[in-house]
Amino acid sequence: MKKCASCTKDLPDAALHCVFCGAKQPPAPAVQQGLAKTAFGYSANEVLEQARQGRPPAAQPAPYNPPPRTAPAPLPPNPPSMSPGLAPTLLPPPPPRSAPPVPAPMPPPAAPPQQPGAGPPGAYVPLSAANAKTMFVQAPPQSGPGMLGPAAGYPQPVAPPSAMAPTLVPPPPQQTYGQGQGPMQGQAQGQGYGQMQPPMPARQAPIMAIPAAQPPPYLSSQTASRVIRPIDPWQDSLRAMMFLWGLALIAAFVTPLATSPSPQFLWTVVLDGAGTARLPPLTIAAVGLLSVVLAVLPMSTAARGLIATVLALAGIAVPIALVGVPPWQGLVPLVGLLVLVPSLIVRSEYRGAMVARLLVTAGVLAVLAPMLIPQNGAIPLVSTFKALIDLPGSQKVAPALTIGLAMIAVISLLAWLPSPATGAAKLWAWLLILWSLVVHVTHLVLKGNIVDAITGAPNETLVSWVAGGAGTVGAAYLVLVGYGLACAIGRQLE
Repeated sequence: MKKCASCTKDLPDAALHCVFCGAKQPPAPAVQQGLAKTAFGYSANEVLEQARQGRPPAAQPAPYNPPPRTAPAPLPPNPPSMSPGLAPTLLPPPPPRSAPPVPAPMPPPAAPPQQPGAGPPGAYVPLSAANAKTMFVQAPPQSGPGMLGPAAGYPQPVAPPSAMAPTLVPPPPQQTYGQGQGPMQGQAQGQGYGQMQPPMPARQAPIMAIPAAQPPPYLSSQTASRVIRPIDPWQDSLRAMMFLWGLALIAAFVTPLATSPSPQFLWTVVLDGAGTARLPPLTIAAVGLLSVVLAVLPMSTAARGLIATVLALAGIAVPIALVGVPPWQGLVPLVGLLVLVPSLIVRSEYRGAMVARLLVTAGVLAVLAPMLIPQNGAIPLVSTFKALIDLPGSQKVAPALTIGLAMIAVISLLAWLPSPATGAAKLWAWLLILWSLVVHVTHLVLKGNIVDAITGAPNETLVSWVAGGAGTVGAAYLVLVGYGLACAIGRQLE
């Protein structure tokens, strides 16, 4: 025991903090292992030494003897005023209690006598010194009478003191000795246990095979499903396209038609025009402005896609209604483009949808129909190839552009490739969208004098391909129809 450094109360030597005041205690001096005393004042070495000398431990707790009870004081005699019938009854005091006898300490059982030359009992528990290392610290090699030597067959334990008698447990039920000899035969021959074989293992309960761990759900299949059937893939791209191409339509409306002799704009046509002549330029401005506004307003993707489709179809249908419905050779390819572009965009995202493949096929057939159906006894596509070969110089450009459009339509049939391949559907869709720009730039290059054309007619030279012209569909309208219808069709495929 030691005193607290703060409150001077008794504390165990190993205490680092006082349990009364909580003060931190100085570390106890290092004591050799085996000499350290416990909280009751004993040490392991002292107990072993006293046990070897055959005397009891130095300190024995004194038996508890309760103090004897004293007899109660006698009561005073009855006062004269109290009648004998009402006098209290006096009981004799109880005899004093004596302390219970303390039983004498029972000596520990003596170790059974060990026959010389005999091996250890069935299950001998070896002794360990008080300072033996634990299982976490390897003990240094020791030698002694109880240790195995190079020529010893079995360890010969030292007779332990009575206080440290070994614990005997029953031997295991199954054990073999020598080759056809029992333990008594081995002792009779002076061989102890003879050639003792390692004990046979006891019969164990059958071990149940642990089932193999089941793998987690195949997440890659779920990922593939999400790729094949995405959820709202054009939520942001539709808004971006409506905003950008709406600004392009507004730029086409404000770009001057001519710069000499005085600047002319489309809004002058709206203000000064008569009757239905005001509708085409007014449609361009209305579609562009509404596209920008609706791209900013919050709404569902499907509703925004339907509105974008209606605006684009209005921009395409108004000029056709004013000029007149073209022949089927011009109307069917136009319808084919309006079907092919959104179906390719749908195919690029919904890779496993059969509806997208069917729509792509229908659009390709509609684009190629005027080239494949015979007219005047000849197939137009064959005549186009002949013209490409026979016409001289720059005259080959027009048939080459026609063949180029037909080739893009045919390559779009790569949409029938199995998923997850996209067949480059989005690439072909954008080539069809920008085909009007390709045709426009090609004609500008063939005409030459691009600078004079830009200064003389900026609108026709720079932005006429945005809203379209005679025989072509504006790129802005194809973008709005493509992404708008794609959102509507994709919503049905989710």
